[in-house]
Amino acid sequence: MKFSMAVFKDQNSSRLFVGQFISQICDKMMTLGLVWVISQEQSIQMIPWFLAIGALPHLLLASSGGKLVQRIGVLRTLIHTDVLRGIIFLLVGLLWLAYFKHHSLTTLFILTFVSNLLGALFNIAVFTLPGLMPKKELVPQLTAMVDSCFYLGTVVGPAISALLYPWLGLSGLLVLNGLSYLLAAGLEGGIRLDPADPETVESEPANADMAPAIPGRSMFADPLIRFMLSAFFLMNLALTPLMALLPLFVQTRFAGNLAMLAAFEVSIGMGMVAGSLLLSVAEFPLKRGKRAIAGLSAVSLLYLFFGLNHNPVLACLALAGLGLALAVVNVSLLTLFQSRPAPADVPVVMSWVNTISIGALPISMLMVGSLIEKIDLTKMTICLALGLLTISLATAFYREFREI
Repeated sequence: MKFSMAVFKDQNSSRLFVGQFISQICDKMMTLGLVWVISQEQSIQMIPWFLAIGALPHLLLASSGGKLVQRIGVLRTLIHTDVLRGIIFLLVGLLWLAYFKHHSLTTLFILTFVSNLLGALFNIAVFTLPGLMPKKELVPQLTAMVDSCFYLGTVVGPAISALLYPWLGLSGLLVLNGLSYLLAAGLEGGIRLDPADPETVESEPANADMAPAIPGRSMFADPLIRFMLSAFFLMNLALTPLMALLPLFVQTRFAGNLAMLAAFEVSIGMGMVAGSLLLSVAEFPLKRGKRAIAGLSAVSLLYLFFGLNHNPVLACLALAGLGLALAVVNVSLLTLFQSRPAPADVPVVMSWVNTISIGALPISMLMVGSLIEKIDLTKMTICLALGLLTISLATAFYREFREI
């Protein structure tokens, strides 16, 4: 294993990392803040509808989001979505007390829909951008760095929201969020792309070890892309219940409290952060496909260990290891989706990746909800873990994936 800090020393990569980190903190900070306000000032029964409205734009843009990002330009999409979100949150925050507070529920629903509409385009652009950077050899490390921002935002954003909301109130939080988005856009504006690859993404695939796309064929005609998108969807279906069922595990398996739930969630979050950051500075001897297979196998076994375990400390360690292994899987697959398709198809693939990540939640929750009364928690966990292990074995038997 070799270590290199080259990705952090590169100015383009550093700007993308800091800008993405700020954007993700803003996103998670406002999600928690708005959920809290609705639960306190409206009705807790409105929370599922609020979260559903937030997920809807990602689903609506599943087939058209990538093409729209292509039309606008990848870097321009990144900057413009942050600028628009910044202006919208800033205006709503400044005018909250005078105009919007009297129609708070309607305003918050519209705000989250518009914000997630722009956020869906942002997500597609940010995972397409590494392949357009001048230093193609840093694409895997840069992808890992960007991926770590999602997990860091999940840990840091809610903490900042909980700390500042009592002082600033909702209007102050909205203003702060708007200013942060504008700061992120300013940083992203300093990114310079490969002069030979000016957002038309007509260059060769970013990694020489990836097979080039066949001219004239749709990306979905590539059996490896179809197979791995399907595997990615099934992975999300199996993994989503873990986070959703954590409160139930805490109450029934460990007889714990809110502090234990927080410890579990922080453990898996920090494991994912550590895994992504490790991949951004380390080069592994294993090929990317084999690395993903090993990571997914580790995720399956740690998932099973957590489900059968009764010791809270060991459970935290299992979740931290699971998070680290999951980061390895995610970065390996994202790099595949960036470099395997024809470059012009990358935003479209990333649109489906984003949709799968969001859309797996309601499908998985429907599945869990229909089974939770018929099967106990331990048996459900065993089934989900074995399902993940089956996916891992299926990918291991796919020779072309093993060799990339």
